[in-house]
Amino acid sequence: MAANLGAPLCGDELQLERLGPWQEPMVSLDAVSSASRVSRAGALAEILAMLALVLSYIWIWQGLFPGGHLVVMLLFLALCYISHVRHHESAREVGLRLDNWRSAARQACVPLAIAMGLPLAAGAALGAWHFEPASLPLDVPWHVVWGTAQQYGLLCFFYRRSLDVLASWRGAALAAACVFALFHVPNPLLIGVTFILGLVSCTLYRRVPYVFVLGVAHAAISLTLFYALPLWMTHELLVGPGYFATPMETLHAR
Repeated sequence: MAANLGAPLCGDELQLERLGPWQEPMVSLDAVSSASRVSRAGALAEILAMLALVLSYIWIWQGLFPGGHLVVMLLFLALCYISHVRHHESAREVGLRLDNWRSAARQACVPLAIAMGLPLAAGAALGAWHFEPASLPLDVPWHVVWGTAQQYGLLCFFYRRSLDVLASWRGAALAAACVFALFHVPNPLLIGVTFILGLVSCTLYRRVPYVFVLGVAHAAISLTLFYALPLWMTHELLVGPGYFATPMETLHAR
């Protein structure tokens, strides 16, 4: 059921099992078409529910009560789990596996080198590097966990459900990348970076469905952006209302 990364079979792709030369198919084309529409509607509902959860947390109830970050994470995981169950997706199928990490790492090397090299070069030209080696032992593990969680949401949820709705990997990648960028409004740097790298990530995932390498790459790029570029450019990688918390004059002075 999850062939072609979960894309629903429709139109010319639909293949009904042949029961015999004189027998009618067990399921009519009209019934299958109706089921496909229901499946697409369900996937769209899942996408809208997740959008409502994440955007409402970023813009409305983040920080309103203690433990809010745990609540949104639990709700996020619950929606993902329900979605995987509804679409009969296993952990291996969605890319939570270990057997293909070498091929995933190989194909990610060039995009990762470019994504890290550009901000490193720009930061060096601006004299903006402000790496803190003493903090890296704590920063790296957290960023790997957080980066993997974001890639899981982007790929295993938004990309796969968009594929169910659109039945096109290009359309699904574009839709998932747009959603990923939307979550980083109003930070202009992150909107552009997450849209472009969201497209790249979906393309790599389509070729080799493996989440952990992309999570590590996400962490490496995030740390590079934060420490290599000036704060007035990254705005400390803040999004939502937090983006406006620190005046631009303060960032220029730091």
